[in-house]
Amino acid sequence: MYINRYLTCFNTKNIQNEVVDTVIVGSGLAGISTAYYLLKLGIKPLIITKKKPGISNSFLAQGGIAAAIGCLDSVDLHFQDTINAGKGLCIEKNVRILVEEGLERVIDLIVAGVEFDKDENGFPKLTKEGAHSINRVLHSKDKTGHEIGKKLLEYVKNNVFLADGFYLEEILTDEDKYVGILLSDGKNQKVVRSKSLVLATGGYSGVFLRNTSAYNVSGDSIAVAYRSGCELMDLEFVQFHPTAIYIEGKPGWLISEAVRGEGAILVDENGERFIDELKPRDEVARAILKKYQEGHKVFLDIKPIIDKGIDFKERFPNVFSMLKEFGLENFTKIPVSPSAHYTIGGVKAQLDGRTDIKGIFAVGETACSGVHGANRLASNSLLECIVSGYKTAYNVYINNMCSKINYTDIDNDNDAKRQMEKSKREYFLKEIKTVMWEKVGLIRSQTSLETALKKIESIYDDLSPYCNVRYLKDLTILCKGIILSALSRKESRGVHFREDYPNQSDEFLKHTILQKNFEINFRRF
Repeated sequence: MYINRYLTCFNTKNIQNEVVDTVIVGSGLAGISTAYYLLKLGIKPLIITKKKPGISNSFLAQGGIAAAIGCLDSVDLHFQDTINAGKGLCIEKNVRILVEEGLERVIDLIVAGVEFDKDENGFPKLTKEGAHSINRVLHSKDKTGHEIGKKLLEYVKNNVFLADGFYLEEILTDEDKYVGILLSDGKNQKVVRSKSLVLATGGYSGVFLRNTSAYNVSGDSIAVAYRSGCELMDLEFVQFHPTAIYIEGKPGWLISEAVRGEGAILVDENGERFIDELKPRDEVARAILKKYQEGHKVFLDIKPIIDKGIDFKERFPNVFSMLKEFGLENFTKIPVSPSAHYTIGGVKAQLDGRTDIKGIFAVGETACSGVHGANRLASNSLLECIVSGYKTAYNVYINNMCSKINYTDIDNDNDAKRQMEKSKREYFLKEIKTVMWEKVGLIRSQTSLETALKKIESIYDDLSPYCNVRYLKDLTILCKGIILSALSRKESRGVHFREDYPNQSDEFLKHTILQKNFEINFRRF
């Protein structure tokens, strides 16, 4: 499976060129947070989005944002809970930054006007989620991500340059030096040259057939970064949310962990509980999958919440709206199953956004900075978006002061000339998602992973003659990286579970690094 440096035909001399100081690709919470803090520093970035700003996984986040602001809480306790959930793979210095600076960033949100739910004394109401030892999750009903993102977007959208309807096709480099990006709106290409590029395009759970992602989030930009020379890290760690609505042929809409935090329980068709609902997500998800494999059905029973006198519709309006859409609003037992939800791996980066290439930064779920280890602690993801956005903004400011625009022209041509019709592109996309779900999902093995690898490589070969399938080619590149990482980790740890290696091994207390030409290396940090 040979990969060209560029998958798109272009000549920068013949394309419209635009020059800005800073470009942010992606408009989820990580990208918007970075833009918010850049504006505070006097930098007006250009934001590139596939669709309208805010269509992202972080804007869909229901649960909340974790911060140790409670009277009985402490950053040390939040730190330890995060380390425990990460199963030995958290990079501790980055976790310490996350929980300590996270306090300040949450205060920033409150000052910015984010409306968190409050208790009778007017202070933020805190709830408890899986693997937290204390109530520390701030929330805005069941649409916290949307509330935070909406408030920051109100400030950002009228103060930045915005280009929607564009896809990131290529990151342009000159002898490993960042030059700019190549964009396409489906008809025309465009080059944007800048001093700094911030990748905030989300994770890659969209490569799995059952997922809770926004429809435009798939991870292809992570593969674009890989082709540009960035290393990828810990791709095997994919978090499957235990409770997505399960109706055959329907999308797997997420039911927030906060619902279980308020008292909902998991039962089989006989009403029997089979797992502590607030255990780490990977354990709960595998327990549910095992029930299905044994021929049972699984339901989320919300009656205990109602019995406590909580108005479910008032507390969880977003979930109630989804239930109504599925015709389940009058049911107290909701059919659920696991779905790919959050990806821990990504572009290897520091928490301040720095990658292997000067001028290229990665934030949020696009990046992997080691703060989540082998399993993310619930509600730490929104916190990571805000903290990494803040720290990256300051790094971008410094980089812009010390850098110049690179005006090198690049001409790329390749042998792929044919056009693939839409129906065939849709067929290959479903093939990719199906094999990833069936063979690289919650439970893996040498056999299943090798089967998936052969299928993905075969799909890439089928795509090779075509010039309008850059997106699909990048998905197969990313999927191969995920599979090779999972094959290399011959143990089970956190969200990575192999039935042929069901136990943890100290030999693998290190991070998986995907280098050029699909070479896997392990590193300790």
